[in-house]
Amino acid sequence: MNALRASAFLLSLLVACSAAGPAPEVVSPEPSAERPTRVPIAEPKKPASPRGDDRFAIAAENATAVEAAREILEDGGSAVDAAIVTVLVGCAAHPASCGLGGGGAALFFDAQTKKTEYLDFREAAPSGIKNADYLSKNPPEKRRGVMVGVPGLVAGLAELHARGGKLPFATVVGAAADAVERGIPLSAYMAQVLEWNRKWLKADPRAAALWPADAEGRVGETLKNPALVKALRSIAAGGKDAFYSGALGTDVVTTARDAQSRVLMKDLKEYRVVSRAPLEVEWEGRKLVTAPPPSGAGLVVAELFHSFSAPDLKQLDAATGSYVHMIAEGLRAGYSDRALFVGDPEFFKTEISATLEPARLRARRAKFRPDATIMPKLSSISDAGTFHCVVVDADGDVVSLSASLSSMFGAKLVTESGFVLNDALSEFTIDEYGQRPVSRGPNFARGGARPVSNLVPTLVFEGGAPVVALGGSGGLRATSAVAIVLFAHLAFGVPLPDAVAKPRFHVTSAGALKLDAPLQGLKDDLVARGEVVEVGAPGFGAVTAIGLRREGGRRTLEPVFDPRRGGAITVGHDVPAQE
Repeated sequence: MNALRASAFLLSLLVACSAAGPAPEVVSPEPSAERPTRVPIAEPKKPASPRGDDRFAIAAENATAVEAAREILEDGGSAVDAAIVTVLVGCAAHPASCGLGGGGAALFFDAQTKKTEYLDFREAAPSGIKNADYLSKNPPEKRRGVMVGVPGLVAGLAELHARGGKLPFATVVGAAADAVERGIPLSAYMAQVLEWNRKWLKADPRAAALWPADAEGRVGETLKNPALVKALRSIAAGGKDAFYSGALGTDVVTTARDAQSRVLMKDLKEYRVVSRAPLEVEWEGRKLVTAPPPSGAGLVVAELFHSFSAPDLKQLDAATGSYVHMIAEGLRAGYSDRALFVGDPEFFKTEISATLEPARLRARRAKFRPDATIMPKLSSISDAGTFHCVVVDADGDVVSLSASLSSMFGAKLVTESGFVLNDALSEFTIDEYGQRPVSRGPNFARGGARPVSNLVPTLVFEGGAPVVALGGSGGLRATSAVAIVLFAHLAFGVPLPDAVAKPRFHVTSAGALKLDAPLQGLKDDLVARGEVVEVGAPGFGAVTAIGLRREGGRRTLEPVFDPRRGGAITVGHDVPAQE
């Protein structure tokens, strides 16, 4: 990075990171251990210049990833190019959340065609799986491979690049490899995750070689992963075939099958990214565009917006137990529909538009009681982790991209190539006791199927133009977090950064209500309404977002990261020519 670019980065990058804890709070954007040490700490003062349009913006859960992506945009790359770099570097920084051994999904808005496309690169079940493989959601260590799905991330990024990349794929992936090779400072969030997984890290030689088990007190220490760098350079040189047909694929299959997976090289070679029409909801003069099946999160969010109008929400009053309770009831009802109507569309045919019929949802909303809670009997829905980023470029293209391993560190199987394999098949439906698979319904385990996910990349449009792009991480918690943030911003006019940072609540798949600690004062009221309440529980989902608007004829971009997990934002500005 040259001195001029580094100085520009310093002025526009806001960084914060926070360890997970029971009482999330906003962390001021002071320089932190997550800030790359090679960014200069000051620059000579210059005369103030008029500020033109915001050319681009990036928001993500890691500062090193944002820095690398900014360089790509400064070098003429597109939002797609920058998103690819952000995810590859971000997954290297947060290997518990995502990586080459996982999958994901992306919403891509093409400003030239005005079209939005959803790319599904969710992991798929191997063709030869057996129902007996899923007699337990938590198989013993030697059988963890049965939960490994065919990874889709590399194929998904290659397909996304084909849609909107400007720089060569080799250049983009090579830039990510360069950033990983330089090393990535250990973030406070990742240090906490490593502490949570201390026992496994000490017991697994491959994991122990990559990540410190004694992470406490080591925030800011630069970590390197030479094996992953080599893997990325292989993908840069050979494209997705280097992963699905080459040595990397062999590494995936060998690692998984050593833990009794049924995945074969044939499964990798036959993996395909699927382009799907996103779900759309018209709401108060805006259009909400979100994830379709096999994501279950998009359906739940879409149902909430069909169920509650802005006047309805304002009458409930966001500061009251009544508001929290009624939104919680909406989430529970959405989870029920998720279980009944969402599966891999290739295997389960259902008309989602009928599920989203506004009259149906308004009638259901009318049955919600302010003084009683309807606790549904549901199959277990996984709560897990993800990495999310959002990018807007100078052309107006927008990418909202989620990548995931499903659970924290996925199946806890580390390849020789320095990345972890997913445990996505754990997200097939199991019974209400969380013990056994089901053999009917939309989401039971079968060869080639993609399990229902919690991925929820989302865009909001007004007058045909995107005004908000966001998504969440944290498994099922991302669903409630995205909905609550959007309600706060769109219905109550809360500025986007405040909407993301303010206290939230979450409804588990069992129906219980979890409150962020500052909402403690609502507990008694909610209990009186029949809610089962837990306060101050750690692990709320994180939301990453960018707001887009015109101010005085100038385009303004407002990227936001969530203080619950930490992250970084950056904005590039045009400077008008002086007359």
